[in-house]
Amino acid sequence: MDAHELRARTAWGLIADPADTLAWQLQQELGPIEALGQVLGTPNIRALRKRLSATLQGEQVSPESLRAYRARYSPDRVQRALDVQLEEDITAISSEHPWWPQRLGDLGERAPSTLWVKGSLHQATGAQGVAIVGSSRPTRSGRQAAIALSAWALEEGFTILSGGTQGISTDAHRRAVNGGGISVAVVAGGLESVYPPDNASLFARVLQRGALVSEVPATVPPTVEGLLARNRVIAALADGVVVVQAEYRSGAISVAYHAAALGRHVGVVPGPWNDTRSAGCWRIYRECGAIVLTEPADISLVIPGVTHPTTI
Repeated sequence: MDAHELRARTAWGLIADPADTLAWQLQQELGPIEALGQVLGTPNIRALRKRLSATLQGEQVSPESLRAYRARYSPDRVQRALDVQLEEDITAISSEHPWWPQRLGDLGERAPSTLWVKGSLHQATGAQGVAIVGSSRPTRSGRQAAIALSAWALEEGFTILSGGTQGISTDAHRRAVNGGGISVAVVAGGLESVYPPDNASLFARVLQRGALVSEVPATVPPTVEGLLARNRVIAALADGVVVVQAEYRSGAISVAYHAAALGRHVGVVPGPWNDTRSAGCWRIYRECGAIVLTEPADISLVIPGVTHPTTI
């Protein structure tokens, strides 16, 4: 990726929200440089809409989106993001790059156009991966389950994927790095600052063999909307998803719904009916046909092509 393309991709990451289908379409049809030039360089919004609609074969182009792109664009902010990325050794990759995870294609128009990466993503994408997500405030038994599941997955050579947040995600990442395995944390903000800050040392260990990944460039802070949007990326990167305890409305079950929509198998490790941290798991079981896991080896039930071990 040359400097002009990197600048354009960084600009798009700053002016378009994650999962913005119009931004994805424009970059696919015109390339990031030409698409940015047209959006910023044509004074008349009406004329711009007409031109872009023709480019997108008659698709309706939202004038509000075009105005938002223009309002958010700042050359100084783009340069600041580029400077931070260079200083922090953050690499931008596109679908042309050998590290690009081909599974992201399953997201269609909601796929990221660019990923920002720290670490060794190529090691992680070469193996099957399981996403282990769950409550940010798990019970002791929930944490034990997450650790046991991660340990079994490591023994089978799986990459452990999660969101780097507190609770179950932290336990999954930590067990992976403690066991010398490969882990990938998909985060919601720019990679120059970690969230949550308490996981700074954990993320440093993830980078030893795995990677940190974001669909937004440096200087973008994590937001609730960004956290929810990145859940589709976690689901797409994984071959299967396991939810260990989750509230009825939570980011963890969002990963499961995305996974089910993509045709991934979903497993759950719920607790008692009267525990609010299990309500989300039972909801996924009922609405997504999730598999209830009863032991760590049941991860094999959510990973295609893996034989479940038989106990005699």
